[in-house]
Amino acid sequence: MLGSGIRLPWAATTLAVGLFALVGCTGNRTTPTALPPPVVEVALPIVKEVTNYQIFTARTQAPQSVQIKARVTGYLTKIDFKDGDVVPENKVLFEIDDRPYKASLDKAKADVEFARASLTKAQAFYDIGLEVRKQNPVAVSQQELDRRLGARDEAAAQVKQALAAQETAQLNFDWCKVTAPIAGRIDRHLVDVGTLIAENMTVLTNIVSINPMWVYFNVDQNSALTYLRFVEEGKVKSARDNDIPVEMGLSLDKSFPFHGKIDFVANQVDPNTGSIQLRATFDNSKGEIASGLFARIRVPSSAPHEALLVADRAIGTDQGQEFLLVVNDKNEVEYRAVDTGQIFGKLREVKRTRTIVEPGPKGADVSRQVEVLKPTDRIVVNGLQRIRPGDKVEVKLVDMATLLTVAPAKK
Repeated sequence: MLGSGIRLPWAATTLAVGLFALVGCTGNRTTPTALPPPVVEVALPIVKEVTNYQIFTARTQAPQSVQIKARVTGYLTKIDFKDGDVVPENKVLFEIDDRPYKASLDKAKADVEFARASLTKAQAFYDIGLEVRKQNPVAVSQQELDRRLGARDEAAAQVKQALAAQETAQLNFDWCKVTAPIAGRIDRHLVDVGTLIAENMTVLTNIVSINPMWVYFNVDQNSALTYLRFVEEGKVKSARDNDIPVEMGLSLDKSFPFHGKIDFVANQVDPNTGSIQLRATFDNSKGEIASGLFARIRVPSSAPHEALLVADRAIGTDQGQEFLLVVNDKNEVEYRAVDTGQIFGKLREVKRTRTIVEPGPKGADVSRQVEVLKPTDRIVVNGLQRIRPGDKVEVKLVDMATLLTVAPAKK
């Protein structure tokens, strides 16, 4: 008992205190207050005209690449260029010892003069025969006249023959100076002065043209068939009949700074690779594009169209299905399954509609287009993991464009 000074056990004392506290607090019980709705950032999609593109691996190639060979045999006496120079057409590149060919040319010219003198002589004999026969028909026989006529014709043919030999000798003499057949950038010289050059065999150097520059790339057959379908539907122009603009970037380029156009499409698909070859032409007047480089080429795969662009952080994924969370007029969160397109800068296109497949009345599936996104929809761009569809939220409107430069907030 308490009066006798006996202490209660510790557990009994704790129980008594707890009961006292419970009884004393029953009259002051309060209802817990509801938590305020979470604040989420929302933004309107950006409406912009865009064009879809596909990117392919390409390789640059000069339209002209010429191996330089001599057309006469002789010893090389001079090199008239600096390795790696840009040379104009018809510039003298190499000189071959022309003394033997100069002698042959002089002889050919002398042969022409001799043949012409022979022709003059033969013509004179024939003219004399004609005049004598005119005055006295029995003085010169017809057989003699025919012989003199034949000699005149032989002399005329010898003149032509001598002129042809002179022209050949002149060509050989001129070919002792090897000139550039095209304008372009020249390679290093492959032979040195004093080397015996063999006609049409010894390679002296190489020249490649600079402007314009061709770029070849292969398009897979699925992309080609899709493009042809777009052409048939009138959504894009045919590359065979129109100048289709394309863009190109080299290996160190992060963007596509070079602009050109498609000027060739192969006439068949390569059965070994399942692709079709295309060629684009680029202006290279500044010489920035070298032949033989690997490059990336961007080709338009659709006509310009108005698109809804959304920052990537606003797009969620649920078992492979991409979705957006949209706040409706009642400030309630809605789930929207969407289809996305290409990235333009730092924004991704979100399709306005989706194809929904539903069972039809007779068991056959029926597809229909459903609008899933409007330009006026408020898209949740921050805090996707803190809310669920159906939640009531408080919105804070931000600009979609500002999300491209501001780091995303922690969720």
